[in-house]
Amino acid sequence: MTSVVIDDELHAAEELELLIGRTPGIDNKKTFNNIASAIEFLDDFGKVNIIFCDISMPEINGLDAGKILSNKCMFLIYVTAHREYALEAFGVNAAGYLLKPLSHATLIEKIDDLRRKISHKELPKIEDDYILAKGSNKNSFAKIEISQIVYIEALLNYVKIHTTKEFFITYVGLKDVEEILGQKQGFIRISRSVIISMRYLKKVEGNVLMLHDAPDFTVGETFRSDFYALLKRHSINPG
Repeated sequence: MTSVVIDDELHAAEELELLIGRTPGIDNKKTFNNIASAIEFLDDFGKVNIIFCDISMPEINGLDAGKILSNKCMFLIYVTAHREYALEAFGVNAAGYLLKPLSHATLIEKIDDLRRKISHKELPKIEDDYILAKGSNKNSFAKIEISQIVYIEALLNYVKIHTTKEFFITYVGLKDVEEILGQKQGFIRISRSVIISMRYLKKVEGNVLMLHDAPDFTVGETFRSDFYALLKRHSINPG
């Protein structure tokens, strides 16, 4: 994710920059001490995922600029020392209201919440026989044929989609992929970090699965009942 920070207090701005820099999965593009400069930058750069903005600032305060800033990001987060502005902040559709001094744990919790919201938008629903996986660059997508997906593995806040020819990495949660593909497409989750395509299942030995052109996988204990129920439905001698 991308962000910008707006705060007229140098120490507070630097502290927030430091916390963001220590948080994986987010890149702060620039920090500003006034809203006008931030708007000028965003007019040229384009939308960012998150704007972290102080409220009490000279010339234009964060609340007065709320509607403008909301159009230049997915999520507007106010970071302020003043509790009394909370109601007004949500009145301009702010996605969060964090109080100074801001702890790293609080920031991580908020960013994880926003990641979950973004992940529903990163991997579009199935259209015909393919999906579009968002790339790392703005407005970049890779077309992936569903019939060529062998397995999908979770990598922190990303997933790695392995096909018969190559692999793709995209920012989305494994649970979201599971919901989008589902068993109706021949996919089933076999562990906390892996979804496989039954199309490429070659052999089952106990809890070990062998797929074509893929490493062997072990079915996680939590997922065994669903997996073996699926096997039974497709077995010619289910007894």
